[in-house]
Amino acid sequence: MTSRNVGVFIDAENLFKGYGKLDIPDVSMEEILEQLEVAVSREAGAGTIALSRAYADWNALGIEDYRRDVERAGVKTVQVFSAGKASKNAADIELVVDCLRSASDLEQLEVFVIVSADGDFVPLVRRLHELDKYVVGATLADHPVNSLLEREVDQYVALKTAPPPPPAAALQPIFSGEGHTVPAPPKRDLPAKKAAKRAESKPAEKKAADKKSAENKSAERKQGSKQQPRKQQEPKKTGGKVSWHEMAQEISVVHEGPASSPDEYKAIIKQVLSDSKVRSFCDKLANAGGTLPILAMAIKAAAPQVSPSDARVSSLSRALRFALADTQYALARESDDVQPVLVRRNADPPGMLSDLSLDDIVRGVQ
Repeated sequence: MTSRNVGVFIDAENLFKGYGKLDIPDVSMEEILEQLEVAVSREAGAGTIALSRAYADWNALGIEDYRRDVERAGVKTVQVFSAGKASKNAADIELVVDCLRSASDLEQLEVFVIVSADGDFVPLVRRLHELDKYVVGATLADHPVNSLLEREVDQYVALKTAPPPPPAAALQPIFSGEGHTVPAPPKRDLPAKKAAKRAESKPAEKKAADKKSAENKSAERKQGSKQQPRKQQEPKKTGGKVSWHEMAQEISVVHEGPASSPDEYKAIIKQVLSDSKVRSFCDKLANAGGTLPILAMAIKAAAPQVSPSDARVSSLSRALRFALADTQYALARESDDVQPVLVRRNADPPGMLSDLSLDDIVRGVQ
């Protein structure tokens, strides 16, 4: 059992490309939720989904059929009543109000997933950051994403849909009209190679796009730090609470590139921890018993392109148990139903998790 600390808020109208050009995705809502859980576990060390809500005029033509699939997945459908063009803004407003209410009332929610590609949600993302929430954006992989929204969130997830069925011309009858079996056409190597090449090119293109986005984000952060240098003093506090996100924003980029192996990931984390601001952040986080989504903010600020999944480590928790092995920090968890927290190794805290070796990582030891 793991902590249920993730809230998912779905702009269904945006997910379906708008009422006027409705395009129901060829993927179930259950699959969408599974993809989101895996993504936030890998990149932010999050637990499982505590609540999920989808906002739309569920009586609109075509969308009412998909509602059953949404509700079967355990997602609460929120009916938005509005007329004409105002329906879009009505759904957005309902989502924002619900999201901020949950952030205020449900302290255990640390990760907020906004399923939308709409730049109108940028102010919401910024407010959630002020409340020290880790914010994830998501939409279907073939939907265009607002560039500002993609830069503002801590993580963006491109949801995969099912591959399209083969064209009708490729479907051959098994039997002829006279009852004789029609032999299948011989396989040809050339198209298969082309298909494989095409499949390989897509991840490469996505990786290049992700790299460009991360470089832009890094450049903007650097430029901002030059224009408005700030001194790192005591933790920033908002309403008596430490403002972790504001502290993370003060961290400069320490490492530009990605990590392609567990060993490279470990080396980068050591490099990141050599930075005085990162170390100061971690010291304060260890004092407070801060969970992994908060630590993920600092890691992304210092190494924006580094991902546990790219480094072939299944989750942030396992990656850090490996990478922190020779440092002053470790992870601890008092029980299976709470999130791991960052601790100082020499304090010998209860529930400290054992370090993982490279062999453990390769063998998939949990």
